Amino acid sequence: MMVTNEEIKKAFLSEFHALLRKYNADITVNDHWQGYAECGRDIRMTVEIPSVYQNGECQSQDVEIDLGKFIDKESFGGNG
Repeated sequence: MMVTNEEIKKAFLSEFHALLRKYNADITVNDHWQGYAECGRDIRMTVEIPSVYQNGECQSQDVEIDLGKFIDKESFGGNG
């Protein structure tokens, strides 16, 4: 039985959203060189994960991951 593009889209977004929720993460997209001649040429995606505090103590530090402007299935592969 063929899986439709809508079913794939729904499954992908569901898993992607679950990952963001797991880490309480947000993704932002910004122009890295805003106000310069390069404006609009260096768009970057960033994952932001906030610190976690419990009873006033830091359990995990905040994390900012620069994803750059392009990601594919080979980008991370556990080697970076």
